[in-house]
Amino acid sequence: MQVRSRPEAAGIPAESRTLSDAAVKAVGVWVAQLGRTLKTCRLYDASNPTVVKFRDELFGALQRLLGEHGTFTVRFLTDDVTCDGVSLHPARSREDNLAFVFHRDGVRGLTFEGGILPAELDRIIDSVLLVSGQNIEADDLVTLLWEADLRHVGIDYIPAEGDLGGAEAPVDSNDPNAALLPWPAAGEIRADEVADEPVATGNDHEERSEDWLLGDLTIEVEATFAELDAMAPVEVERFGREYRAEHDVPAVAAAIAIAHACMHANASPEDKQEMVQFLPRVLRAALTSGRWADASDALRLLREAADRSWSEESLAQELMQPVSIARTVEHIDRQELPQLGDFIALSATLGEPGIDWITLVLCDSQRQEARIALAEVLAQRCRDNPERLAAWLSDPRWYVVRNIVTILGWIGGPAVAGLLQTALRNPDARVHAAVVAAIGNVDLKHARPVLIRAIDAADSKLFAQILQTLSTARDPATARFVFAFVQQERFFSRPTDERRAIYAAVASIGGDELVPELENELLKGNWFDREQEIHRHAIARCLAMIGTPFALTVLHRGAASKREPVRQACNTALAIVETA
Repeated sequence: MQVRSRPEAAGIPAESRTLSDAAVKAVGVWVAQLGRTLKTCRLYDASNPTVVKFRDELFGALQRLLGEHGTFTVRFLTDDVTCDGVSLHPARSREDNLAFVFHRDGVRGLTFEGGILPAELDRIIDSVLLVSGQNIEADDLVTLLWEADLRHVGIDYIPAEGDLGGAEAPVDSNDPNAALLPWPAAGEIRADEVADEPVATGNDHEERSEDWLLGDLTIEVEATFAELDAMAPVEVERFGREYRAEHDVPAVAAAIAIAHACMHANASPEDKQEMVQFLPRVLRAALTSGRWADASDALRLLREAADRSWSEESLAQELMQPVSIARTVEHIDRQELPQLGDFIALSATLGEPGIDWITLVLCDSQRQEARIALAEVLAQRCRDNPERLAAWLSDPRWYVVRNIVTILGWIGGPAVAGLLQTALRNPDARVHAAVVAAIGNVDLKHARPVLIRAIDAADSKLFAQILQTLSTARDPATARFVFAFVQQERFFSRPTDERRAIYAAVASIGGDELVPELENELLKGNWFDREQEIHRHAIARCLAMIGTPFALTVLHRGAASKREPVRQACNTALAIVETA
C-alpha cells in the first residue's frame, strides 16, 4: 500500500486537469455505485444474496474503469467526493454524506491502480462499515486500511499532530526504505484544518435529513427503488417462509412445549401447582382436536406433577361420554395410520380405562381399516383376560357382538369357549357365523358344546360348516348326535348340501357304535324309491369309510344278500375299499 501524508494545511491548491471528462464522468458513476453498495451492506447481512451481488458488480465496474482510463484518485472533503477537482458526490443530508467518514478519520484521498483484487475492495468496504457503525471501540479508518494491506490502493491522509516536527526532514513516500509515519488516532485533526472549515453561527440553521430537496437530482432515489425491486422477491419469499413456519406450530403443541420447559426448570411447588391447573385445559384441547401425541405429553406432565387436585378417573369418565366418543370417532375415521398409532399409544397410557375407550371407538367407527387396527390391539391387551370383553357380548347391536366374537377368536384358548357360547344368544345369524369361525381356534373338546348348540339355528351353509368342524376327530357321543339327523323323519326333506354334510360327518367321526344302526339303514326302505336308493349307497360308503372289521363284515354280508339293491350298494362300497 502506498501512503502519502499531508502535513500541509487542508486546503487543496488548484491543479491542472489530468483526466478527460469521460474518465471523470466514469469515476463519478462508480463513486455513486460505491455509495449504493455501502447502503445495501448496512441493511443486510454479509451473506445476503443482494449484498453479494452488489459487491461483485462494484468490483466489476472498478475493473472496467481501470482498464479503460487507468489509475485515478478520488478525494474526500467534508461534504463531497471529487476527482481531478470535479464534484462527484455532494452530500444532500447527513445520512447521504459519503465523504464524511473518510474526512473525519483523516483520509483525504484514495488512488486506485490496475491489478486490484476483489479482496482489497472488500477490505475497504468492511473498514468503512466498521467505523460508520455502532462499534465505538473500533479503530479509526486509517488504521484499518493500513492493517488491510492494500497493495493496489494508495492512501492520502493527514498524520497526527505529534508526528509533525519542524526540524525533521520530510519523508519521501516513493522511497521504499523510508520509515513509515505513525498512524494518527481517530479524531486527531490539525487546528488549521479545523480553521478552514465554516463555523456555524447563531443565524445558521442546522441541516436536517428531512430538508433534502430532490430537485432534478433523482438518481439516488431511482437507484434505491431499483435496489428494492431487486431484493423484493427474495425478501418476500423469506418473510413468507418464516411466517408459515411460525404459524404451522399448533397452539396446543406450543403450550405443551412451554409447560414442559417450566416443569423442568427447577420449578417450585407453587409453580407446579399453577401448571397443574393449566395443563388439564391443554389436555382437553389436544383430545378435542385429535392431537393424540400432544395429549400423551400433557398427561405425562400431569403425572409428573403428582398433584391430588387432578384425577385420572375424572378424565376417564369424560372420555367415555357419548359426545367425547363421537368426536374421537370423527377424528379416527379420517386420520392416517401414524395418528391412529398415536391414539393407540395414548389408550395404552391410560391403562384399564383405555381398553373401554378403544372398545367404544371400535363400536362406532365406520372405517374398516381403523376397526381392524383397534380390534388387533384389543386382542393383544385382553389375551390374558378375555373376560374383560364379556360385557360387550350383550350389546343389542349385532355388529358390536360380531366384532367382539372375532376378537375372542383371535385370542383363542379354552377361556373363550364359554364366552362364544354366550354370544350364541344373539339372534342374528351373522353373529352365529362369526362364532363358528372363531371357535376354530379353540380345542375341539371345548368347542363341541358351542358347535352343537349353534346347529339348531344354522342355515344350510353354516350347518355344513359346523359339521365339518366337528368332523376333525372321532368321538362316539358326537357321532350319535350327528347320526340322529339321519334317523329323523324329515331327513329326506333336508337340502342336498345338508344331507351330504351329515353323511361326511358320520363317516369321519363314527365307529363300531354306529355299525348296527347303519346296517338297519342299509336294509330298510322302499325298494322302488329313487331317494332311498341314493341313501342306501351313501350308507354303504359310510361303512366303507369307517373301515373297521365289524363295518367290513356288514358290507360283505350285504354283498351276499338276495336283494339286488343291497348287493349293488355293498359291492360298490367294497370296490372303494379295495382301490383305497
